[in-house]
Amino acid sequence: MENLYYNLSEEEFSKRGKILLWCFATLFFLAGSYVLFVSLILGQKSIPPVLSVAPFGISLVVAVIAVFATFKGTNLFFLIDMDKIEYKFGAFKPATHSFKWTDIRELVMPRKQKKVMLVFKDGSRVIINLNWMKRNKSSSIRKHIFHVAREKDLVVTKVSTISNKG
Repeated sequence: MENLYYNLSEEEFSKRGKILLWCFATLFFLAGSYVLFVSLILGQKSIPPVLSVAPFGISLVVAVIAVFATFKGTNLFFLIDMDKIEYKFGAFKPATHSFKWTDIRELVMPRKQKKVMLVFKDGSRVIINLNWMKRNKSSSIRKHIFHVAREKDLVVTKVSTISNKG
């Protein structure tokens, strides 16, 4: 069976999208600042300072999205080959996870979730959560894991759902 490799860091915002996000964050911040300026400095009694909360809140949310879009992690991937399952993903501190097929005793694959549980020969369990991927990638990864497991003569158990506790 051939290797399956997905480069997960290639899907990102375009430069135009990033610039638009930063512009919206700046505009809403300036709108909140203007409301405070008119209310507190110029003494306009008809405009309460509480009205500045909405533009500041929107500015904060858009700025957080812009920061994630701008400073997204690099070298994020998902690899399945005949020796191992390896992936690196994370928003803040991406960590590389690697599992050798020789250490895996059983696979538990739910029908209704985008997860795969690996049961190792020492009794430990790991759940690979694929909810953060698009549907076509996650289904392709699940199918590939299933076929490689069948090739390796591993026990594959299908269940309706699995919990995060394993």
